[in-house]
Amino acid sequence: MSFKPVYLSRPGVVFPETALSNEDVLERIRRNYQGDATTWEGIEAAIRHVFQLCNTQTRYLDLDPSHRVADYAVRAAGDALARNEISAKDLNMVIYGGVAREYFEPATAMEVAGKLAVAEPVHAFDVTSACAGMMEGTQIAAANLALRDEYQHALICAGELTRQFLSFDIQQPDDLIHRVAGLTIGNAAAAWLVGKQPYKGGSLKLLEMENVSLPSHWGLCSAPIDGAFTSFSKELFRLNVHCAPHMKAILDRVGWAVSEVDHFVFHQPSKAVILKVLEALGADPEKAIHSHHLYANTISTTVPVALYQTLKEREVKPGDKFLLSTAAAGFTIVNAVGEWVED
Repeated sequence: MSFKPVYLSRPGVVFPETALSNEDVLERIRRNYQGDATTWEGIEAAIRHVFQLCNTQTRYLDLDPSHRVADYAVRAAGDALARNEISAKDLNMVIYGGVAREYFEPATAMEVAGKLAVAEPVHAFDVTSACAGMMEGTQIAAANLALRDEYQHALICAGELTRQFLSFDIQQPDDLIHRVAGLTIGNAAAAWLVGKQPYKGGSLKLLEMENVSLPSHWGLCSAPIDGAFTSFSKELFRLNVHCAPHMKAILDRVGWAVSEVDHFVFHQPSKAVILKVLEALGADPEKAIHSHHLYANTISTTVPVALYQTLKEREVKPGDKFLLSTAAAGFTIVNAVGEWVED
């Protein structure tokens, strides 16, 4: 999707206070385990292998049921607004793109907008697209700003609190088939802005975005209304073969060679998956940011979190070229390309 130039702000990011190591997670599983020692040895070895493959080291989890999803999103939104010197009164759109939610109606975006005291009337709604929700929301915001002269700023946010949806109840090796991916998930909230003018302190001038969905694979990953998250991880990760060709195609449309991209900011399911995609793309792996080991897979917030980490770790200069990309259950791919600008 090509559009009139719009700008993606620096993100606001919030994490729970409690950090869990791999050993902490294994201990939680061990406490629930009721089988024999020999079987446990095999289960533990398999989990450790997945952690090593993904480079999972730390995740932040908030398991307190009294903490609200929208409140985390509000905190991240407040951070993004402050970082970019924008008032909530200036927002024309509020989009919530997270998987986590407290209820079916109203839209979680309504609670976020209400608690931010956004000026009414405002265009507020939810987008649900698994881990791609925030990127999908960003594409929708960019399209709306291009179509509506009166729209100047959109806020896209998510508060990913998994709580009871992560299961630490693993009793036999077969349980790992569906549940081991959940052990590499962490909690985070994130928010960023899309606007018609560059944001103070630097922002990404978006040149093009695209969505590619392959719904024949819809059953490989699920977060049910009642129950724990499950995933056929091997089959889902094999779908990464679809990512690189679409990344190459969007770069071709804006006239960039792969070698010209300065920063690859990807969804963070696993370091191994990211490296495979970069290899298929023919990209320099040193140009990719890796944040999975710091925060784990934070679901729809991974791309904003990875951009946050990029800006934290690297010197980003005006004119630097970015490729942002996410892949999600469904199977959905969302790509964006842009150039860093400073006001």
